[in-house]
Formats: sequence, structure tokens, C-alpha cells
Amino acid sequence: MKINSILLYNFGSYEGETLFDTRSTADGKNIVLIGGKNGAGKTTLFTAMRVCLYGYMSMGYKNANSHYNRAIIKLINNNAKIRRPANAHVEMQIGLSNGHEVDLYTLRREWTLGETLSEKFSVAKNEAVLAEDAVADFEKYLLTLIPPELFNLYFFDGEKIADFFLEEGSNARIKDAFLTLCGYDTFEIMRKNFKRIGSGKTNGTPDLDEYLAAKEALGAAQQTQQELTARLNQCIDEMDSCEADIVALEKAYHQSGGVSQEEWNQKLLTLKEEEKKRETYNALLRKWANEMIPFLMVRDQIAAIKRQIEKENSTQKYHNFREVLEKPDVRRLVKGDLSAIIKAAATQFSESGDVVLDLSLEQSALLLSHINQVLDFDVEKIAKSKRAIKRSLALTAKIRQELDSSSVSSVQEYMQKRAQMFETKSALLVQRIELERQLAENKEVLQQAETQLSRVQSRLEEELKQASITDISARAIIMLDKLQHSLYRRQIEKVEAFFRKEIKILMRKSRFIDDIHIDDEFNTHIYRNEEIQISRLLESLRTNTEAQLVSMFGSAAMQALHKKVGSSEISAMIRFFTDAKDETIVLPVEIDKTSLSNGEKQIFIMALYHSLVQLCNHEIPFIIDTPFARIDTEHRRNISTHFFCKLKGQVFILSTNEEINSAHVQIMRDHIAATYMLENTDNKRTTVVSNKYFEV
Repeated sequence: MKINSILLYNFGSYEGETLFDTRSTADGKNIVLIGGKNGAGKTTLFTAMRVCLYGYMSMGYKNANSHYNRAIIKLINNNAKIRRPANAHVEMQIGLSNGHEVDLYTLRREWTLGETLSEKFSVAKNEAVLAEDAVADFEKYLLTLIPPELFNLYFFDGEKIADFFLEEGSNARIKDAFLTLCGYDTFEIMRKNFKRIGSGKTNGTPDLDEYLAAKEALGAAQQTQQELTARLNQCIDEMDSCEADIVALEKAYHQSGGVSQEEWNQKLLTLKEEEKKRETYNALLRKWANEMIPFLMVRDQIAAIKRQIEKENSTQKYHNFREVLEKPDVRRLVKGDLSAIIKAAATQFSESGDVVLDLSLEQSALLLSHINQVLDFDVEKIAKSKRAIKRSLALTAKIRQELDSSSVSSVQEYMQKRAQMFETKSALLVQRIELERQLAENKEVLQQAETQLSRVQSRLEEELKQASITDISARAIIMLDKLQHSLYRRQIEKVEAFFRKEIKILMRKSRFIDDIHIDDEFNTHIYRNEEIQISRLLESLRTNTEAQLVSMFGSAAMQALHKKVGSSEISAMIRFFTDAKDETIVLPVEIDKTSLSNGEKQIFIMALYHSLVQLCNHEIPFIIDTPFARIDTEHRRNISTHFFCKLKGQVFILSTNEEINSAHVQIMRDHIAATYMLENTDNKRTTVVSNKYFEV
């Protein structure tokens, strides 16, 4: 299968008609590189290709339900939706070999949005329009090329591929993809036929019905688990979308000048507080202007008055002291030279001075108090008050400007919409909690079904050893299960062998992953060979049970120990290693995948992904969005060289220049068939420039 062209009309940000011509006649040129910044329209193109080919199935739905219709309505160009009916379509031309030559098929999926949404899918083969029955047959054929189990492998989203391989139910998804890639899904058809034959026999083995019922119960539990997981993921996506709508509503409301009543009242309150603050400062300035500033202008003269008052006070103290000394009673009491005392008093006080003011003590104290207030006054307080008034006026002007540009007229409508959105979000949260509860309950049912099937199968096998040869259908089912296991294991070993080579090529870090094992339930186990001190091993053997040792080192490490010792008994292992001469032993210790960094997880996933798709013998296009996702710069060169260039068939890469840069383009240049640049400067319409990729 090869994609020759993609045409979008009024789809997402692609207003009007946009064509991508991806034909290439040169051998080895299989990469179509499409660049664009975030929001330019890459993911929209990715979605358009999926929807054109598979309609509602591309979004995980079983029919064209209301969820699918809402998703399509969102994808129709906004400008096109202004007028009704609005029309949009996606058209792809693909080439399919019929064994002799290549037939050209033109697939067109179009939508008309009026009161409701209608969808039409048409197919033309070599320009001849197919009839309705032929179109239905062609859709079934498309599903054999890329069944729903493989959607996430060939439509590769670098941001979401980790969920496919690591999240809950990954083993079931890997198993479905494995069976489809190998063509082993036909075993289920054979099993159903054997079941029909076996259930029709009157003398069939009684345990066969129980075995088939247990098999169906397990299948039903697995199906329920997948459906609940899909519904949970959809619920989470809708919650994220609702949250984004709330943020967008709030942003649009505030950008248009809308404020809440509380914000409006707060601004008015701030204005009043600033007015009071300015009144306080102005009152202080008036007071200082009346009481201080006139005196500050004659500060030197006031200082001179202070000195004169202090001088006159000192002289008065001297005269008062002399007057007391010259009293007869005091003179009799004073023994010694009275003149010396008077001389000392004259030195301490001013003996004489001009009396200018002649103030009383009370007047002197009051005047000195006022003089000290003037002389001690900090002039900087006037400047600070003026600056505070200036700041207050600036803040007031800013708030008044905000009030002039703000509005509370639409606050009720805004609050109503916001409340509705939060109500929707709350309902989705309740739904999410319920789905998580159902998932947990079904997980227990799934485990019980697996246990029941294993028990019934063992009993049936034992009984069939003695059963009549006529019960061939029951034996055929058991044989088919064993054959499946043998074939599965052979193909799984191919995947494991390819992974061991691939991980060493993609991961530059030495000793990242040394080995991998995919068990019968398609759970992936990865190992690193670690050197363990014998002393530490002996301590662990002496202080832990078998289950604790498995939890500590992993089952693979314990199996390696059993093989080396020749026994699974802990006591035998203790004796063996007590006598060992070596100081260390190398064991394959299982790596907890959740402990890997995001970049390491992505490298692991891409190596496993590449190993799986090697099982497919058809050339099917790969459409890769966000190619490097969490891959660090150090490993991007390896991915460009050993991943993109080694994929079979066409490879569409949708990337920003921060992912695929000029250096990576140079690495892939011999494989690039076409380049396109997506530009969306006004965040409304995507324009496409061919033969261009950023600065390259």
C-alpha cells in the first residue's frame, strides 16, 4: 500500500483545499517529511489520514455514535461552519498491488453539517466509482491491511505510543498486534468451528463445554477490560478538554475586560483607601507648613536664641547660688574658703552675661521645647510624604484606567457558563471514578477467569487421554492451543532476537538492557546482567523465603541460580555458594520498567515497536506524529539513522524543527521523497509550502 496524495478541504485549520502530493518514482526514497511549529496543523493532518481511511473506527468507536459526530464537528473548519450547511472532506489516493499491477484507489470521506452531521464515504478504482456493495467490501479489505489492533502501530503518535506498550492492558494490546501481524488471528476462526462441531455431538466430553465456557468467560473479561480502559481514556480526554475550555473561557473573559463583582468592588475599595492615605499626608504637610516651615526658614536665628536662653539660665543659676551662699546661716555652716567655692561656681556657671530676654523659668522651658522641635525636625519627612502622595496618585490613575477598561456587565453570563463547565467536569470526574472502580472489579474477574481456564484445561487434557477417539473436536481444540503456543513462541523468539540487536543500536548507554523475555501472556520482562557479591547473596539466601528472593532478584535470576546449583532448594544453594571460590556472580536481574526515565522508556518502546513490525510481510505506510517525543538529543541521531531509515514502506514524519533538525535531515536525505512546511501565523489558517523544511 502506498499513499500518492492527500487532499483536505475545510478540515481543521486547513481552510479551503490543500493538497499533499507524496508520489515518488526514485528507489529508496520512502520518507515524506512534514514540518511545522506547534499548532501549525501536523496533528490535524495525522487525524485526517486516519479518519479518511477508517472513519469512526480510527477513534476507537464501534459505530458512528454521538461522540464521533461531536469530534468530527470540532474538526470542521471554523470559518466554514459560519454558513450552513458546512462542507468538509478528506481525499486520499492510494496504490494497491493486485499481483500483476498497481490499482489506484481514490478514497473520499466527506461531511455535511446542517442541523445534524451527515457522512459519506466513496471509493473510485482507477477513476471508476465503485458501487455501495463494492465500497463495503473495500472497507473490509482495508481492515485486513491495517486492522484496528494495528492502528496505533502504523499511526504512530510519539506522545501516546508509551500507553500502548506500558499502560494497563498492554499485554493484551501487544498480543492482538502480534497475532494480526503474524496472521495467527485465523486460529480463533478455527477454534469456533471446532467448538460448533464439538458442541453438536451428543457423546462429547462433558469437560469440553466447561473448557469452552471458561475460554469464553476469559475472552469476555478481556473484552470488558479493553472497553472499560477505552472509556476511561476517553473520559480523561474529555476532562482535559473541559479543563482547557474553562481556561480558554476565563482567558477570553479577562482579555475582553471582564472582571468579577468581587474584583470590581476591591478596586473601588482600593481607590477609597488611597484617597484617605493622601488626605492624611496632605494634612501633615499643611500642619508642617503652618507650624514648622516658617521657623525652618530662620533656623540659624532660632539656634542663636536657644544659646542666649541657655546662657541667661546659666547666669541666673550663678546669681541664685551666690545669693544662697551669702546668707549668714549658710556662711556659718560653710567651713573653708568661701571665695574658692564662689570661684568654682563662677567657672561652672556663667558669672555674668547680657540679659536680653529675661525669661522666667516656665517661659524659658516652654520656649526651649518649641525651639528643640524646630531644630530636631527631619526635613526628609516632607519629601517622603510628597513621594507617597505621588505613588498614591499613580496607583489611583492605574486603577481608574483598569476600571474604565473593565466591565461587570457580562459577569452573570460568564459565571453561568463557568458553572456549567465545572458541573460537566464534576460529572466526568464521577464517571472516571466509577470506571476506575469497574476496572478494578473486572481485573479480579479477569484473574479468576484465567485461573479457572487453567484448571479446566488441565482437567480436560487429563480426561482426553482416556477419551474415545471419536471426540476429535475436543482433541483438535487442545491440539490447536498447543500448536498456537509453539508457533507463538517461535515468532516471539524472533521478536526477542531482533530486540536484543535493536536496543544496542538505538541506546548509546552501555549495559542499558541486556535481555528481554515475552511470556505466554505477552508481558514483557527486561533484564540487566548485574554482578552480585557472593557474601550479599548468601545473606539474602539465609534471611529470605523463595518468594522474597524472587521479589528481590526476579524469577530469571532465581532460575539462573537453580541451574547453576542444580537444585531449587535454598539450603542447597547456601551450601553451594558457601564453598564457592568466586567472590561475585553475574545474574540477569529484572528491570522495573516504571523506574526507567522517560527517554529510556521511549528508546525501549521504539526498539520493541520496530521488533514487532518486522513480523509484517506487507509494505504499509507509517504515519509518525511527534517522532522524538521524550527522546533526548544524544539518541536522536541513532533513531534517525537506524529507525526511520530502516522502516519498510512509506514513512510520513510530522515534526517540529526542535525534533527533526537539519542534522537529522542530512542523515535521512537519501530516503526523503518530499518535504512540506506547514505555517499558521495567525492561529487560524494553515498554509502549505512544498519542497521546504524550516531552515534546511
